[in-house]
Amino acid sequence: MMIDEWEHRIAAFWTAFEASPSDGDDIVRELDELAAASPAADGRAYFERACIRDSTGRTADAVSLYEAGLTAGLDPVRLTRTRVQMASSQRALGHTDAALEVLADADPHALGGAASAVHALALRDAGRHDEALRIALEALIPHLPRYQRSMANYARLLTES
Repeated sequence: MMIDEWEHRIAAFWTAFEASPSDGDDIVRELDELAAASPAADGRAYFERACIRDSTGRTADAVSLYEAGLTAGLDPVRLTRTRVQMASSQRALGHTDAALEVLADADPHALGGAASAVHALALRDAGRHDEALRIALEALIPHLPRYQRSMANYARLLTES
């Protein structure tokens, strides 16, 4: 199988999953079989396997697969998604410091601000409420039709000593 065909099959899998989500073992097996057919030598198969586990409530199982994907190497889109999704998983598992570490180098605007949303939640879990609010406000500011400058100043003042 060529990589383009595999990518098309992965996309079709996720389209079908989103249309009719399932959390059973069969759907995980289906994705695992598809991942095993990947002709790529990078970490994309690990990433896809991690995603289905996250999507079906198997969060603890997803983290090690995200890590394997990072080790094997990922394209820029999957790398960004891995950072956001792995941080979210770590946070859900109560590993706040690990979540913050994963997000340390993430683009705050990545995935429409998803990186900032997870970052703010992890900071809140760490008891760093002012930092969390600052991150959330800074993610929102580009979308405001007015008051961007004022909100940027208010956000900055939350963490300025």
